[in-house]
Amino acid sequence: MQDTMINKNIIITEPSKNLRTLGRNALNGKWKIAIIAVTLYIIVLNLPPVIFDRLFGLNMGNVVTDNGINSIDAEFYYQFYQSMPQTSFLSCVYILLVSGALQLGISLFFLAAFRRHQVKSSDIFLGFEKFGKALGLLLFRSLFVFLWSLLFVVPGIIAAFRYSQAFFILADDPSKGIRQCMNESKDMMRGNKAKLFCLSLSFLGWIFLSSFATGVITSIGTVISANDFVIALFTLVGSLFMAPVYAYIYATNAGFYEILAGHLIKETEPAPVAVEEPYAIASSEDEVGDDK
Repeated sequence: MQDTMINKNIIITEPSKNLRTLGRNALNGKWKIAIIAVTLYIIVLNLPPVIFDRLFGLNMGNVVTDNGINSIDAEFYYQFYQSMPQTSFLSCVYILLVSGALQLGISLFFLAAFRRHQVKSSDIFLGFEKFGKALGLLLFRSLFVFLWSLLFVVPGIIAAFRYSQAFFILADDPSKGIRQCMNESKDMMRGNKAKLFCLSLSFLGWIFLSSFATGVITSIGTVISANDFVIALFTLVGSLFMAPVYAYIYATNAGFYEILAGHLIKETEPAPVAVEEPYAIASSEDEVGDDK
């Protein structure tokens, strides 16, 4: 499904509805395994930090008061203390270390699923085979987005879309370097950032509906216990109800990448061919005629 080519850059003009159809078609017969894969992704990324925060976390209210704010009203302090999250250095380090590999793994999984390859839910861990490169790409991309965000919010959002294909590019060809993945994503997204933005907005309805279940589970945790750890666990369980929507989004984004990479071409239009090819065919026919 290839729409327009400008200076070798494919510009996607397909409606978001058609692009989402690509994602649903890719998940035919694979919904269960895709949901399990996304569930594993959510648990592996979020459960250990919850445990680390519980065991080693420091309430940020203590940090504030230890830095000189000790004369505040006792009741205000209690409310302030209860509202502050309990975080640990270990949870931050863990998220930093595993996010890149998991992002690469989920990209590998949905790219393979879109291409009708055999996939397993454990494939999301394949990204750890390229741990160093995945971590480097995550840091490099985050740095670029952060620097653009310093100018204003909008430039940061644009930068996020500009480099959105970097992990799919690395998943498609793990031999590519970090800078190459960033540059290719930048080239691919030239003229396509608004389309991806609109495509992302088209999922808001599904996200909103799924968030009801997440909100209900989180509310139950809040009613049952005031303990931050219990509430965090209920929130994590609630977020698992988003797994089908995330699978839908990831599969659609894989299709979006396939179009940008030139792997999908409209059946109603021929693929672009080199200028020399018709001449080569004519020459071959002339040679056959001469032989006769």
